[in-house]
Amino acid sequence: MSASTYPPAPFTISVHDPKPSLRELHLRFTPEFQQMPVEQRMASMRAYIESMLAQAKEISTRTTNDEGAQRGLMMVIELTEQLLPHIQSDSMPLHETLIVEMGEGANGSSLDELLDLR
Repeated sequence: MSASTYPPAPFTISVHDPKPSLRELHLRFTPEFQQMPVEQRMASMRAYIESMLAQAKEISTRTTNDEGAQRGLMMVIELTEQLLPHIQSDSMPLHETLIVEMGEGANGSSLDELLDLR
């Protein structure tokens, strides 16, 4: 799968550093994704996960393996997988920004530990 054949991402992610010891990932679903029926959203999310797994595999086979890129991809994959039940139950307000807070202890932590579920 070449970069040009990857499906469109169902959301955008931006990184914010509101404090020196805090990093936030802001996730916003695209307007196209928001308008899809639930079944189509699920298909879009699954296709996105598959494309990210393919990208992670491509990175791991390079002679100059980029561990930072690999870690970032795996984090996005894990986040996307954790969103699936909420997308399937149609219980997540897709028009709002989802914020994942990462603090000093985030390096090497699982995404469960990073999610701020206030």
